[in-house]
Amino acid sequence: MASLNKVSLASSMQTVRDVAQSRRTRRVLTGLLIFIVLFGLLGFFAAPPLIRHIAEQQLSKQLDRPATIGRIALNPYTLKLEADRVHIGDKDGAGDFVDIARLIVQASWSSLFRAAPIVDEVQLDSPRFHIVRYDAQRFNFTDLIEKFSKQPAEPDSKPTLFSVSNIRLENGQITFDDKLLGVTHVIDQWKLGIPFIATLPSKTDIFVEPLLRARIDGSPLAIDGKTKPFATSRESEVSLRFDGLDVPRLMSYVPTKLPVIVQSGKLSTDLKLNFVISNDAPSLRVAGTVDMNDVDVRDQGKAPFFAAHAVHVAVATLEPLKSLYHFDDIRIDAPSADLARDKDGVLSVERMFAPAPAASGTAAASAPATASAAASTGKIASAPAAASGTAATGTAAAPPLDLAIKRFVLNDGTVNVHDEAASRPVDVGLQKLVVTLTDFSTLATAPAHYTLNTDFKDGAGSLGAAGAFGLVAKTASAKLDLKSLKLPLLQPYIDTATAAQVTDGALSASVNIGANWSKEPVAVMVADTQLDLQSLKLAARGSKQPLIALAQAHVTVKQVDVAARTADITSVETTGLSVDAQRLKDGSINLTSLAGPHEVEPQRTAIHAVKKAQAQGPAWHYKIGELNLKDATANFTDNTTPQPVRLSITPLQLKVQQISDDLSRPLPVDLQATLNKKGTLAVKGDVTATPLKVAVKVNANRLDAAAFEPYFGSKLNAVIASALLNANGELALSQTKSLKANYHGDMALVDVRMLDKATSDPFAGWGSLALTNLKADYDERGTEVDAGKVTFTKFYGRVLLDAQGKLNLKDVVAHESGAPQSLTRDKSGADPVPLTPQAPVVASAPAPASSAPATPAAVTAATPPQSPVKLHFGQLVLQQGRVTYTDNFIKPNFTANLVGITGTIGAFGTQSTTAAPVDVAAKLAANGPLSIRGTVNPLIEKPALDLTASAHDIELTNLTPYSAKYAGYPITKGKLNVDLHYQLANDQLNANNHLFIDQLTFGDHVQNDTATKLPVRLAISLLKNSRGEIDVNLPVSGSLSNPEFSIGGLIWHAVLNLLQKAVTAPFSLIANAFGGSGEELGYVEFEPGSAKLTDVDNKKLDTIVKALADKTSVKMDLIGRVDPAVDEPALRTQYVDRLVKQQKIKDVVGNGESVDLSTVTVDPKEYDKYLTQAYKSADFKKPRNFVGLTKSLPDDEMKSAIAANAPIDDASLRQLAQQRAQSVQQYLDGKIDSSRVFIVAPKLTADGIKDKGETTRVDFGLK
Repeated sequence: MASLNKVSLASSMQTVRDVAQSRRTRRVLTGLLIFIVLFGLLGFFAAPPLIRHIAEQQLSKQLDRPATIGRIALNPYTLKLEADRVHIGDKDGAGDFVDIARLIVQASWSSLFRAAPIVDEVQLDSPRFHIVRYDAQRFNFTDLIEKFSKQPAEPDSKPTLFSVSNIRLENGQITFDDKLLGVTHVIDQWKLGIPFIATLPSKTDIFVEPLLRARIDGSPLAIDGKTKPFATSRESEVSLRFDGLDVPRLMSYVPTKLPVIVQSGKLSTDLKLNFVISNDAPSLRVAGTVDMNDVDVRDQGKAPFFAAHAVHVAVATLEPLKSLYHFDDIRIDAPSADLARDKDGVLSVERMFAPAPAASGTAAASAPATASAAASTGKIASAPAAASGTAATGTAAAPPLDLAIKRFVLNDGTVNVHDEAASRPVDVGLQKLVVTLTDFSTLATAPAHYTLNTDFKDGAGSLGAAGAFGLVAKTASAKLDLKSLKLPLLQPYIDTATAAQVTDGALSASVNIGANWSKEPVAVMVADTQLDLQSLKLAARGSKQPLIALAQAHVTVKQVDVAARTADITSVETTGLSVDAQRLKDGSINLTSLAGPHEVEPQRTAIHAVKKAQAQGPAWHYKIGELNLKDATANFTDNTTPQPVRLSITPLQLKVQQISDDLSRPLPVDLQATLNKKGTLAVKGDVTATPLKVAVKVNANRLDAAAFEPYFGSKLNAVIASALLNANGELALSQTKSLKANYHGDMALVDVRMLDKATSDPFAGWGSLALTNLKADYDERGTEVDAGKVTFTKFYGRVLLDAQGKLNLKDVVAHESGAPQSLTRDKSGADPVPLTPQAPVVASAPAPASSAPATPAAVTAATPPQSPVKLHFGQLVLQQGRVTYTDNFIKPNFTANLVGITGTIGAFGTQSTTAAPVDVAAKLAANGPLSIRGTVNPLIEKPALDLTASAHDIELTNLTPYSAKYAGYPITKGKLNVDLHYQLANDQLNANNHLFIDQLTFGDHVQNDTATKLPVRLAISLLKNSRGEIDVNLPVSGSLSNPEFSIGGLIWHAVLNLLQKAVTAPFSLIANAFGGSGEELGYVEFEPGSAKLTDVDNKKLDTIVKALADKTSVKMDLIGRVDPAVDEPALRTQYVDRLVKQQKIKDVVGNGESVDLSTVTVDPKEYDKYLTQAYKSADFKKPRNFVGLTKSLPDDEMKSAIAANAPIDDASLRQLAQQRAQSVQQYLDGKIDSSRVFIVAPKLTADGIKDKGETTRVDFGLK
C-alpha cells in the first residue's frame, strides 16, 4: 500500500513539471504577473486618489456637508484600506461634525467565493463626533434623518448577506453641545469592540461578544456582552457597568418631560441582561446590581422632593415581560422625602405624577408615542400566553405580578410634609426613619415581616412598628409602639372636630392590630393595647390658660373589632385630671366652647367617605371594665351671680365600673371628694342611665354650703360667712314617667355664721341644726319629710330695733333695689352692742334669721301647691341658745340678752292630729328664768297651740330708757313677773297676759318731747294697790285670717289701752277692781234742772270712797256740768211752778195761821186759778182785748208765756252746775279727807261727753 502511494505521488509531480514547462503555462504566468503588477500599481497609486475623490464627493452629496479625507492608502493585494484625517463639517461648514484620525478596513478575498462582502477587520482610531442640539426635536443631524427617512422603502427581500469581523473603535470622543440647555457633554476615551457581525448562515448562530468602554462626562462605562443579532432566537447577553454616571445630565434627554428635576445623582450598575425569543415569545431577564449615590430630586419649582445618600438594588431576576420582579436586596441610605398636601387634600406626588391632559404641544405629541408603547407592551405581554398554546386570535390575560423582595432596608430616613389641608399650614416630619422588610412576595403564601422605627421631628416623639403581612392570604398584623407624641402637633387636624386648643400633652401607645381583607367587610382587630397620655392641657381658642389638664392617663384595651363594631376596654385610669369650668355672665358654660367644631371640615378624600359610611353603619357596642379618676380637681366659677360662686373640688376620686352602651345596666360608682378644702363627700352605690335610677350611700362631712350663698345672697341683707353640711344616709332617684327621689339618713347644717352685709357685724348663726333619722321622699304625689329628731344647738342672734323704730328682722329679705340695709346698726352707724358674753367673737342668731324667711314661706303656702308637702318632726330639741335684743329707737339705747335657751318640742307635722308638748326654758341675763310650756301643732292647715309662758323677777330698772322716753320718768325700782296663756284654734287667738309689777318707783321727771302728756304717776297710783303692787290681766284676741293680724300689735295695744284708761278713765279700773260697771263710776247723774243726789248716785259715791281709801295719794276733782238744752227748759218750768205756788202762799199766809211753806202744794183743781193770777201779776208785755184789758188765755199759752219770760240765763246754769258739785262734796265730806276733794270750774255745755250717761251730771277726775 505504501509503495502504491509513492508511485502516485511521483506521477503527479511529473505531471506538474510538464505543465509548468509548457509554453502555454509560461504565457499564462507572464500575463498573470503583469496583471498583478498592474493591479498593484493601480491599487497603490491610482486607486487612493480616485477613492478619496469619489468618497469626498459622495459624502458631501449624501450628507449635505463638506467632507474631506486627508489621505487614503490601499494595499490591493491584502485589500487593506487606510483613510487618515477624515473630516465632515457642519451643514453650514462653520463647525465640525465628524472627525476620524484613521480608518482601517481589512477586506477578505473570500468575499469573491461567498458572493457576499466579508470584512476581516474594521478599525477606527480617535473618532470625534460633534453633536449639537438646538431644541427639543432638532439636532445638527436632524436633516439627515429626515432625508433618508423620505427615501422609498425597498420591497421585502431576503436580508443582505455580509460578514464583518474584528470591529474596533479606539480613543473615541463624542462632544454633545446642548444649546437648548446650555450644557456640553463629553463621552471620551471610549473603546468599542465587536468580534463580528454576520448574516451568513454559517455565522448567525455564533455569539457575537461586543465590548464597549467609555467615559461619560468623566464617568466610566463598561459594556460587555454576547449576542446572536441575526439568529432566529436573537439570543443576547449584555453586561452593563456604569461607575458614577452623572444622572442629571442624561435625564434632560428623556423623550418625555419628567414631573421632577434630578438635581444630582451618580449611577453605578453591574447588570447582566439576557434576551431571547423562543417560539416567537420574547424573554428578557435582568440580574445584577444598581447603585445611585448622592441622589437629589427636585420638583418643577426646584423645591426638595427626594434625596438619598445611597440607593442600592440587588436584582435576583427581573423578567418584565412576564411581570416577574425578584430582588435580593434593596437598601436606601439616608433618604429624605419632601411632600406637600394642598388645600384640596391632594398630595404633591399625586399632582406631580398625574397624567397631563392631552391638550396641545408636547403633551399632544407624546400621546401617540405613549399609546404606541402601551400597544407594544401589550403585545409583548401577550406573547407568553401565545407560546403556551392559547388561541392566536384570543386575548391572553396578563400574568400576575410576581414581585419578591428578599430584604429591604431603609436607614436614617427623613420625611418632611407641608400640609395646607389642615386648618392652617403645618410642617411635620419624621427623622431617623428605619424600615426593614424581609421575604416579601406577591405570590407566596408565607407572610412578609417588617419593622419601622422613626422619631418625629423637633423631639415630638417616636414610633415603632413591627409585624407581618401576606398579600395572598390577605392578612396583616402589626405591633405599634408610639412614644411621647407631642399632641400640639395635631392641633391643625382637630380644629375641624373641636374648638379646643391642645397646648401640651404627649401620647404613648402600644397597639396590636390584625387585619383580614379576605372578608367583607374587612376584619380589623385591635387587642392587648395600652394607651398613655401625659401632661395634657386643653385651652379655649386664643387663651393660654388651660381649662382641662390631665397629668396622666392610662387606657388598657382588651379588644376592638371594627367590623363587628365592638370594643372591650379593660380600664381607663387618670391621675391629676383638672377641669376649670366657668359659667359666664350670659349663662353659657365656657367648656362648651371646646366641644363645638371650630371649622367645618370639607369632605376631600376617600377617608372622609369611609368615615361617613362608618357613621351610617350599626351602632358601636362597648364595654369599659373600670373608669378610675385619681387625684382629680374640678373648679367651677359661676359669674352670673352678683358675687361669683367659686367651687373647688380637690382631691376628687371617682371609680365607675361596668360601663357599657347598655344604658339599662347599673354602674357601680364610688366617689370621694373634698369641697373648697373644708369638707368631704363620699358617694357609693349604683347608677343607671336609662331609665334613670340612682341608689347610693352619701356621707358628707362639713361640706361648705356657704359657697352657694351668692345664688340667694342678693335676696338677703345678711352674708352667710360659714355654713357646713353633714349628711350620712342613702339617696335614691328614679325616673320613668316622673321623677322620684328619697333620702334616708341623718343631715346637719353646722357652724353657720351670718354677717350683716352692710357692716360685716355678726348677725345670726348656730352651732348645729341636726336632723336625725331623716326620711325625705319626693314623687308626683308630693313631698314627704319625716325627721325623727331635730336638734338646734348653740344658736344665737341679734334682734335690733333701729332709731326709726324698724325691726331688723323685717330687713333680712333685701329690697329689689337699693343698697344693703344694715341688720346690726341703725343709720347712725354706731357700733352694735356686743353679743352675749357666751357668744363667739363672730356670731349671729338663727331664731330671728329663720323667722324672716318663714314669713314668705307662710304666704306662699296660702296657695295650695300642686304637689303638697307633708312634714313630720319627731322631736325638736333646743340647746344653748341665746338672743341679743337691742333697741336704738330710745335714748339711751336698750339691750336685753336672752341666754340659756333650752327645751324640747314633741312630735308635730302637717298631718298631726295631736298637738306636740312644748317645754322650753331660758333666762334673761341678770334676771330671772323664762319658761314656755304647753302644746303646739304649727304645721297643720290651721295651726293650733295652747301655751303658757312665764318670766319672773325681771328687773324693771333695765327698762328705764323706755320709761324715760315714753313716760318722762326713769324707773328707780321695781320687778316684773309675767304669766301668759295663749290659745289658738281655727285661726282664732285668745290670749291672757297677766302682769305683776312690784314696787314700781319713778325718779324725777325728765323733760322729753316724746314723753306722754298724761299723768303717768297718777296712772301708776291708780294701778297700784296699798302694797305697791300692780296686778293686771290683759286679755287679747284676734283672727289669723285677718291680713293685718299681729300678736305683738295686740299686746302692745292692750298695754296702751290699760295706761290710757288709767289716765283718761281711771274709774273704769276702779269699777273693775270693786265690781262696778265700768265708766259709770266716773260721774253722778241729776234730774234736769235739779242738784239733788239720788240713791243710785250715793252708791256710786260709796264705791269711790272705798277705792280711794287705798290710794291716799290720789286727789279727786268734782266738775259740775249742765246741759242747756235740757237744764234750761227744766229751770223755766220750775220758774212757772214757783210763781204758781207763790200765788197760793199769798192766799194762805196772812190769815192768822202759821204756815209751813215747804208743805204748801197746789192742788190740780186749783192750778188754773193760781196760774191765772201768776200770769196777771207777771211783769212782761201781755196781749190785750179790744177794750185794753189783759186778754184771757188758755193755761198752756199762759204757762208758755211765763216760761218764755222767766229770768233764766248763763248765771242760772252756772249756779245749777255749782250746786250739783257742792251736793257731791257735801256727800263725801267726812268720808274722804276734804283736802283730797276739789270743786273745779263747772262746764256749762254737754261737749266732750262720749259715754251713754245723762248730760246733767257731775264728772269726777283723779290726780
